[in-house]
Amino acid sequence: MAALVVSLAGSWGVADVLGWRHSLNGRIDGGNWRFYAVYAVAHIVGAVLVLGAVDLVSLAVDVEVMNALLLPIVLGFLLALEAKALPKEHRMRGAYRFTVWTLCRVVMAFGLAMVPFAILAH
Repeated sequence: MAALVVSLAGSWGVADVLGWRHSLNGRIDGGNWRFYAVYAVAHIVGAVLVLGAVDLVSLAVDVEVMNALLLPIVLGFLLALEAKALPKEHRMRGAYRFTVWTLCRVVMAFGLAMVPFAILAH
């Protein structure tokens, strides 16, 4: 299920940045074929990676390591969006904000602390 979500989100993001139509509600036509092409290529590349991998356990571990290394970046952007982009009435306040920011910083610290180990392991 995650592969479908990730490939769709990536295709949606590419189409959005490039100004292409991107909707799953209609048929494939002249306006949205590029979105579906990117979506199909994402699945094909994923299938080639999985089918070409000799050791699927190692591939799964490498994906989890990559996830842990990228998580600090994602969390940092989410916290920045919450602090800058949301209207004041929708921003976190009080103990909830403190708890969320603290937990995000702890997760980011663990992710960043893992970088040397991930680099040395390969």
